[in-house]
Amino acid sequence: MNEKINADFKSLKFIFERNKNFILPSVIILACIVLFFQFVIPQFGLLLAAQEEAKQASLKLQTLKENLNVLTNTDEKALDARLKTLNLALPLNKDFSGILNAIYFASQKKGIILGNFSLQIGDLEDTKKQEDFPSISLLVPINANASGVNSFVETLAKTVPLSEVTIIKVKNAASSVKISFYYKPLGSSEYKEDSPIQPISQKGLEIINKLSLFENVAVFQQIPISTSSAQESTTPF
Repeated sequence: MNEKINADFKSLKFIFERNKNFILPSVIILACIVLFFQFVIPQFGLLLAAQEEAKQASLKLQTLKENLNVLTNTDEKALDARLKTLNLALPLNKDFSGILNAIYFASQKKGIILGNFSLQIGDLEDTKKQEDFPSISLLVPINANASGVNSFVETLAKTVPLSEVTIIKVKNAASSVKISFYYKPLGSSEYKEDSPIQPISQKGLEIINKLSLFENVAVFQQIPISTSSAQESTTPF
């Protein structure tokens, strides 16, 4: 046993003596490899992350500069006027007063006599709500022929708040029109400070300018509709 141990020891000593000049460099190389993976690579990752963060900050700064430029070049009075036009055309809620005034205004302007109907706010029919623009519909009797109904519809189509005639039933002197009035509730704001502000497009400006030419019933004082035309119920909605 002792002879075997001695032989093994001599073999190890021989190998050590033969390769001792390579042991220290190998240890140094191994230590460098360990240090490289433990310290250098993580620092390189941090450097890439810092570069990406700097890039994002530069993009955010550029967006803020562009937003400032848009706001600086925006005419506040013109913007307020356009916002008012849009609010009249598409109310933020169910504008029952605006609905009654629009119907009354169109009938008076064209000399159309409305039939007797009861407008109970609690019974107003909510049409199937579209994704973007919900609406309120009601059926309006009109004491007029096809020509009178056509005049009434044309006037109403160019009156705010915005509406759409979905059904027309014409008889000799007694007709009825189903009208849908649209509105647009405000949703929750998802705006972020680094989101770009887009100026109103040319197409949007054209639409707003066209809406500004519509009859604005909001400038008229609401006049109670007589029993010869309509009766309004104050039933809560």
